[in-house]
Amino acid sequence: MNQLLVYRCILIITFIAGSCLLYSCKDSEHYDITGDTENRVYLPVGSYTVNAYNKYVFSVTHTPAGSIGQNIGAATPVMCTHPASADLKVSFSVNKSLVDTYNAEKGTNYSQLPDGMVDFNTMELTIPQGQLSSADFLEFSIPAAKYSQLTDSAYLMPLEINSVAGTGKATVSSNRNVVYLMIRTSQTNVYSNTVAGDMVGTLISPRSGWSATLNADLGYGSLSNMFDGRTNTYWYVTPAKRVALTVNLNNTYPTIRGIRIHSYSTTYGLTSIRVSTSTDGNSWTSQGSASLSTVAAYQYIKFYSSVSARYIKLEVEGWKSASYVIMSEFDVYTSN
Repeated sequence: MNQLLVYRCILIITFIAGSCLLYSCKDSEHYDITGDTENRVYLPVGSYTVNAYNKYVFSVTHTPAGSIGQNIGAATPVMCTHPASADLKVSFSVNKSLVDTYNAEKGTNYSQLPDGMVDFNTMELTIPQGQLSSADFLEFSIPAAKYSQLTDSAYLMPLEINSVAGTGKATVSSNRNVVYLMIRTSQTNVYSNTVAGDMVGTLISPRSGWSATLNADLGYGSLSNMFDGRTNTYWYVTPAKRVALTVNLNNTYPTIRGIRIHSYSTTYGLTSIRVSTSTDGNSWTSQGSASLSTVAAYQYIKFYSSVSARYIKLEVEGWKSASYVIMSEFDVYTSN
């Protein structure tokens, strides 16, 4: 009986406390967060955003036959955080000083793009009254004919919102007011995705006296298997990993046009190789990285310009199978 009375008292006290809480909530019923009432003009996120930097990233590769790469260009609107109370005229400029700021913060060494390199369709956009975004786009691009002028390793162009004009009240965002055009360049003397029909020259034969070294322990076979003319003898490293194979051709060939390797099976095809050449085994010249076609067990690397070499180094950078880096034949194309 006493326990029942205690239980009823607890229920009554809980009810009174809850009622008081509800009453106090009625007295303070406005809890909405107002947020930023300022209408801020900003640039939307570009193709790539890294560490809060709004970037469009492209690459250019220089070859002896010319400079190639992605179509360098982008288009961006400008936006505001609240509907514009009147038309907003937003102007842009290239702020070269931000290149030094970026380099100092990131420890990088990007160059400024030369004047006149980038084509713009306009340097002003309009956000119409009542809208959150401009009706038009700011377009910028670099013609492919100018790629050869990009001789530094990397470039950065900061495109900044310069000002906002018009009767509508708005201000430029302090952290979303810049978009960066980033271009990385590289040099190569090797084609990518070469197949048998692309190759020129003739295979060197015989391969007597050829030898090889590898900077990893073999899981099976002998490196000499690459020179025996049989595709069913091989060597492999397991599991697959980056390795460097150096082949001594036992003679300097002045007009090497390409390389053929056999990876035993398409299952174990290599996907990426960096090639270097040397005449003495000490001083090396990088010929570039090649993406390899994996449609056949024979895989090919073709040079844009012929090279003179006695030593060829293949640094394996990619593979289809995680189980093996495997090779059964190594051949070289040369021309007379």
